Amino acid sequence: MSNPEYYSTKEVAELIKRSVPTVHVYVQEGKLTPVEDPWSGHHGHLFSKEEVERFIEAMPEEPTGMSLNQAAARLHTNRASITTYINEGLLPSTTGKVLGRTATLIHESDLKEFSERYQKRIQEDRLTQRQYYNKKTKEAVYQRFSSPSLPEARLMREGLGEWYFIDPATKQTFSYNEGIYTHRLTPNYSVEFGKRTGTPGYAILKLPTEYSLTYQAMDLIYQHVKAANLYVELIGDRIVLHMKDTILRGVSEELGYFLKRQLVQGRIQYSREHEAISIESEEELLSVYLPRKIKEWLKKEAEEKGTSMQEVAGDIIEEVYNREQGENRDNTETFKAFN
Repeated sequence: MSNPEYYSTKEVAELIKRSVPTVHVYVQEGKLTPVEDPWSGHHGHLFSKEEVERFIEAMPEEPTGMSLNQAAARLHTNRASITTYINEGLLPSTTGKVLGRTATLIHESDLKEFSERYQKRIQEDRLTQRQYYNKKTKEAVYQRFSSPSLPEARLMREGLGEWYFIDPATKQTFSYNEGIYTHRLTPNYSVEFGKRTGTPGYAILKLPTEYSLTYQAMDLIYQHVKAANLYVELIGDRIVLHMKDTILRGVSEELGYFLKRQLVQGRIQYSREHEAISIESEEELLSVYLPRKIKEWLKKEAEEKGTSMQEVAGDIIEEVYNREQGENRDNTETFKAFN
């Protein structure tokens, strides 16, 4: 039975474009008051037309912002890192009711400002998560698997999602369990974690995701480079590799020149005679002695920027170097103009 003078909880939820549990929360908070049941036997709250109209006029705004999961996806990181940034006071956040529950929300403008200001911190934290590697099974993204019925399959994962396989020949995908138990896939090699080297910096390569030479390169890299010295990210249609100094052997000339073309940061040299390629970071370790007051200032700057003193000092030196180089170029061009 219905009456135009009264609304049920479901009808109120439809009118205010909220969920039924949210309506119950508004009642508990005293923001929306039900009436005594004018009909015996009715189940649930009833609300007068006047009460609902009053509530709509003063209805609380729907909280705006991204959830922790949405913010994590935007920065290609995980929820725990976002929570850490908030707890450290680096990333502003608000709280609001979402579907009747209190949730942490982040405004898009705040996330954008944070991502620009703390870019290096975000990158370092994201890389150390090693989302591409399963330490327990010694398996990694793009690792080659095979079976008598399936000559090649590649292990895949997007972010912190489920692991799955793709058949490069047909582009068909199937779950991890289906690959292991139905197709009887086994890894062609294991990806060892190893120990992290102390060399500074990383060489960075960007490989196209669906390319035969990329598959060859990943197989070679996984068999030469320990996971502790390698970070892999899938961004768009590229595999982004951050790699500590290494030497790859058994590299064909075609693969060697392919890797040289994909290098975006660092140094790379290929030896046709030895079928080997050397990949190195451009960064080198430099030790300097500083007065205590400068060290304290560097420490303060690092804390404010969410990075290390080495990063702050390196940025300053690089800025001065670039400025000096720019001035030298300007002077050279001026000298040529007058001659």
